[in-house]
Amino acid sequence: MAPRVLIGTSGWSYDHWRGIFYPPELERKGWLAFYARVFPTVEINSSFYRLPFENMVLSWYQHTPESFVFAAKFSRQATHVQRLRDCQEIVQRWLERVRLLEKKLGVVLVQLPPGLHKDVPLLEQFLRLFPEGTQVAVEFRHSSWECDEVYQMLRTLGVAHCTISYPRYPTNWTVTAPFAYVRLHGVTQAYDYCYSTEELRELARQIRHLLREVERVFVYFNNDTSGYAPDNARQLQTILAMESEMARN
Repeated sequence: MAPRVLIGTSGWSYDHWRGIFYPPELERKGWLAFYARVFPTVEINSSFYRLPFENMVLSWYQHTPESFVFAAKFSRQATHVQRLRDCQEIVQRWLERVRLLEKKLGVVLVQLPPGLHKDVPLLEQFLRLFPEGTQVAVEFRHSSWECDEVYQMLRTLGVAHCTISYPRYPTNWTVTAPFAYVRLHGVTQAYDYCYSTEELRELARQIRHLLREVERVFVYFNNDTSGYAPDNARQLQTILAMESEMARN
């Protein structure tokens, strides 16, 4: 049975993780295979900045187990440069490339820029460019989007509202799809924040609550700067596993 909670990190190819997460002697080409023995999923960050090469995507597929799941961050050319307008060609070309992951492609993450304020018709038109059956999550960075009108549109399309932990942005656990998507950047500062045991227990509580409403929860730690992400991800895995075991006994 496929796990209902998938926990991983945002990216895996960080030089400063050598000796923190990756063994010092392990060559870079072996990092993804090593990562995939620890975590069942990863969020591809590089696909936000540039379209990955075909051989690169095929290598990701080949170096991970059959059950492994990738989430892929959609192109900033569409979200931050063209700001969701005239994006049909970008969507088509980007999807053609990441679909080389085949069944290992789980979710497409669309992150909107902080300067883009609520425009429901614009976002809906953009989201309808993704073919039916594509699991899409949207991460908002401006509070104007956090309203019932937007949530209802997402529910109609089956698109997930991405829950984020981010400085000066309220954590919102609204569910709009059959799956949930959670990104953890940090609480008081972004990307270089270590979540405490108590904060991770609270996250576990929220995840258990989500499981009453959704079929699957994807969780990615993006606090990678000092190598906190893989450590926090393993801690959260352990907390959820221990609580599950206690519930069975």
